[in-house]
Order: sequence, then C-alpha cells, then structure tokens
Amino acid sequence: MISGRQTLGSIDQALQQAHGQIDRLEAEIGELTQQLMAQQTAQTDDYRQLAQVRLDRLSGEDLTVQLDRTEQQVVALLAQRDTALAALQQQIADAERVREQHQAERRQQEERLDAAVTIADEAEAKTQARLDPDPAYRAQRESAEEAERRARHAADKAERSALEREDKGKAYRDDPLFVYLWERQYGLSNYRAGSLTRWLDAKVARLIGYADARANYARLNEIPQRLREHADHLRASADAAFDRLRSLDESARAADGLPALEDEVAREQQNLDEVDQRIEQSEQGYQALLDLKARFAAGDDEFTGQAVQYLANELRRDDLAQLRLSAFNTPYPEDDVIVARMLQRDDEKTQLQTSVDGLKSARDEQQKRRTELESLRLEFKRHRYDRTGSVFNNDSMIPVLLGQFLAGMLDRGMLWKVLQEQQRYRPQRSDPRFGSGGFGRGTVWTGGMGDLGDIVGKLGRGGFGRRGGGTGGGGFRTGGGF
Repeated sequence: MISGRQTLGSIDQALQQAHGQIDRLEAEIGELTQQLMAQQTAQTDDYRQLAQVRLDRLSGEDLTVQLDRTEQQVVALLAQRDTALAALQQQIADAERVREQHQAERRQQEERLDAAVTIADEAEAKTQARLDPDPAYRAQRESAEEAERRARHAADKAERSALEREDKGKAYRDDPLFVYLWERQYGLSNYRAGSLTRWLDAKVARLIGYADARANYARLNEIPQRLREHADHLRASADAAFDRLRSLDESARAADGLPALEDEVAREQQNLDEVDQRIEQSEQGYQALLDLKARFAAGDDEFTGQAVQYLANELRRDDLAQLRLSAFNTPYPEDDVIVARMLQRDDEKTQLQTSVDGLKSARDEQQKRRTELESLRLEFKRHRYDRTGSVFNNDSMIPVLLGQFLAGMLDRGMLWKVLQEQQRYRPQRSDPRFGSGGFGRGTVWTGGMGDLGDIVGKLGRGGFGRRGGGTGGGGFRTGGGF
C-alpha cells in the first residue's frame, strides 16, 4: 500500500529523471554543435592559407580581407548568442526560484488541508462511536438491516419464480391448440363463440385436457406476479427503513457540527486547487524557457542560425570554389596539405551532423515523455489522488510502471488506466460503511473528504472504496449492513 502523496512523489522523481536525461542529451548536442561550428569556422582559415599560397599578393590580400570580415561577422553573431543565452539562463534560474516558492506554498497548504481532514475524520469517528451503542439507533439499524434482508430475499424468490415460469411455460406456449384456446379465453366468462365453434372448441379442450392445463398455466403466471408485488412491497418498506436510518445519521452529523468541518475541508481544498493553478501557469512559462534553451543547445537559435547561414553562403562563393578546385588539381605540396585537411574536415562534419541528428531524435522522444508525464501529474492532482486517505494498492508496481514509461515500454493512457484501477479512498479513523453507509447506496460518512464527493460521485454509487468494481477492503466494520 502506498499513499497518494507518496505516489505523486514517485511521479515527481520520474519527472526529475526525464529532466536529467534531457539535460544530458542537450549537453551532448551542444558540445557537438559547437564542434560543428568550430569546423565551419576553421574552414575559413584553410581558405585563407590557400589564398596566401595560390594567389598573387594583391588578389590574395583581397580574399583574405573578405575571409577576415566573414570571421568577424560570425564571431559577432556568436557573441550575441552568448549574451542572449546568459539572459535566458538567468530567466530559467528566476523561474526555478518561483517554482520552488510555489512548491513550498503547496506543501504548507497540504499540511493545512491534512489537518482539516484529520479533524473532520476524528469528529466523524466520535459521532459514530456515540451512535453505535444508542438503543434507538441500534433498533433502527437492525430494523433496516432486517427489512433489507427480507426485501432481497423476496426479490431473489420473485426472480427465480419468473425464470421458472419461462422454463415450465415453454411447453404450454409451444402447443398451438393450447395457445388457441388460451387466447380465445376458453372456459372463462369472457369466452365468446357461435354454437358450432363452441362445439369444436369443446372437443379440442377435451382432447388436450385443457381444463387442468389452463389452471396450471394460470397459476404458473400468477405466482411470479404475486411474488413480484410482494417483493416490491418489501422493497418499499426497506427503503423507508433505510431513509429513517440515514436521517438519524444526518441528524447526528448535523448535531456534532460535521457539515461545518467538511466545509472547512472544502475551503482548504479550494485553496490548494488555486495554488495548483498558479503552479500550472508558472510551469507553462518555465517549460517555454526550457524549450528555448533546448534550441540554443541544438544550435537552432536565431543567432547560431544566422552565423551558420552567413558562413555557408560565404564558403559557397565562386572564387573560393575555384580556389579549392585549383589547389586540388595542382601538385604543389603546400596546397595538398591544406586540401587534405579540408577533405578530412568535410568527413568529420558529416559524422558530427549524423551524431547530432541522432541525439536530437532521442531528446525529442524524451521531451515528449516529459510532456506526457507533466500532463499525467496535472491530471493526478486534478483528481485529487494526492489527498489524505487516497491510497494505491500495489506499492511496488508504481515505480516499475514509471520506469517502463520513461523507457518507452508503456504509453500514457495505459499508465493512467493502471493508476485509476489501483487508487482507493480510505479514511483513517471513521467508517464510511457505518449505519446507512453499509447498504451499498452511497454514504453520508465522508471521512473528512469534504468536496471530494464531486469527483467520486458524491461518495455514492457504491461509496468509499468501491471504485473500479473493488470493495476497498481495509477492515471497515459494516455494522451488519449489506
């Protein structure tokens, strides 16, 4: 068994792992991107050296001046990038401080909510302890239980009788002569026919023994109807007895001030919801900053993009292309060394780009899982699964499922489905199946859950611990209820 708060903590840990993995991937991408930029920048030095070797002094000077200007422009753009990145990192640091403040505010509000729930739960338990030995209350509870038992027994008997009618009545319904006489109401005061028809019908009736068969079939139809009327009468009596018992419960709750305590729980829950709304809004801004940081790490920011584009355009100039071709086609050893270095640089750039593309794909997949996990975390809190009294049955399963999700072996829909199936609400002290709560018709005993009824069906339609077809377990005393 693991609490909802602990489960939320496990989700937070999984999110931290996802963030850590993204940070590692972005660091690798950033390092390789810088190497790519360095390779492209170094290519200008190669062309400068080629110009000094291959061209006469005047034209070589013109070309080297142009290359110097290109390099200066790239350096200026990268300097702007560094300034923008520093400002972005400061924004991220500020956003992280806000996140920490919000989380601290949430923890404080959680404590206030837990305190309100505990007070309401303890007060409810005291009310139940006061009611339980009361002779009048016990008498009404026993009366309701006995009326419920009798009503269910009568309903079962009526159902069996109806099934028996269908089974035993088939032979009658399959006999066309019997059905003919039955539908004409032969032998009853409502029977109408001419003399010849009467004579013929009488011969048919004697032939098939209709008189006894009609009496038997009439009883076969009448008994289930009588039993159903009796069952309905007992059900009405049971409902009335249940309503009287629930009225005693509600009166006792009102007398002990439980509705006011639950209203306080609802107010504290509303305050927590408002904190979560502020957290959600700040998270959106924070995630936008992280996405922008990822673009810087991958070289997809505007400054790096401009530098790469400017450098690529310059290196595609005709005079540089001619310079490289001329150096490649002449046997001078000075240019051979430079050209060989340039060819090696081309291969290294291709390998680096392939590695960057692979890391970007891995990062995008991890970012997708991080976003899905953030969404699941938000849904978890919206359903208030981290409330006091919220538990998950299998404490070892949750971390395993989260690990499988991060590894790509489980999708968000399946993870959420398992969490919903595992979740239960269980008060710590009061018994939601006390008194009128033990009849499977919902319960007035909320265990301090306050407005949580809006989420689990007003704690009705099965009451506490009856989500997903389960009974909730937990050793609650039913008070002899059903």
